Amino acid sequence: MVLSILIVGFREFSSGKTSIARALIRWLREKGISACGFKPKAGNNLWYDYDILHDALKEGRLYGKDAKLLKSASETNFPEEIINPIHRLWTFEPVEKKTFHEIPCFIIDRVTICNDKCFTHIIANDTAPLEPEEKSLLQKLFHNAEKVHHVSNLEELNSITRRYYNYAVEKAHEKIVKQHEAIIYESYSNNAMPWNGIKKLNLVLAVEPGSIHVYDADKYLSAVNLSKDFLKKEISVSDVCELLKPLKTLKTSPYTSDEIVDKLKEKMDEIMLRFLS
Repeated sequence: MVLSILIVGFREFSSGKTSIARALIRWLREKGISACGFKPKAGNNLWYDYDILHDALKEGRLYGKDAKLLKSASETNFPEEIINPIHRLWTFEPVEKKTFHEIPCFIIDRVTICNDKCFTHIIANDTAPLEPEEKSLLQKLFHNAEKVHHVSNLEELNSITRRYYNYAVEKAHEKIVKQHEAIIYESYSNNAMPWNGIKKLNLVLAVEPGSIHVYDADKYLSAVNLSKDFLKKEISVSDVCELLKPLKTLKTSPYTSDEIVDKLKEKMDEIMLRFLS
């Protein structure tokens, strides 16, 4: 049976999810457990994350820093597109939101579906204003794609989403659990669940700057399902955790980028040795 641990964050960004995930993956691997990170959905803003996006797009690919770090920590041969099968490239919301026809303010989605081979679908938002330099940067990605879908309204986007997104995550998930003894799910933003296909968990870690909160997995999943009944929208970590009492809360300090994984790995002793005993 594959060990399954979910990491979520209380904040929309910079909660510390990826740092905790990397520390946990390395802790497990040092204990002889083959662990792999999995981030079903991710997104980066072209303006805020230009370095990593520029390098990926020059290769005709699209992935973010989190997927690259999770791949490295997992010491896996899987490409970033399996670690993170769905990636959204965001742009700024225009002053006049109506120019986006109520569609989210993204440029493209990259959806990678892996069976025997991996194929990439690109969903291009035709209402997103792009400069010539930005269009040029995307050309190789479009050229390498199996198919490019153009959308200009929410109905078209939702149609593509229903057809491809969940299937892409399922296929990537199958590959990871087939080859690893542990899977570390990382959510996106402050979303309580990164993928509705997660039905069984062993532990949940909810993080924010300065704290790691440990939750009983069964109670967390029950609270997610309860929140779904009352909240007809995407469920935040706060929506769920306000219904629960953590099993344990650990305090953390700010660390440099060079030491953060090793320091957080020490915290895993307090969590995982008790959990695995």
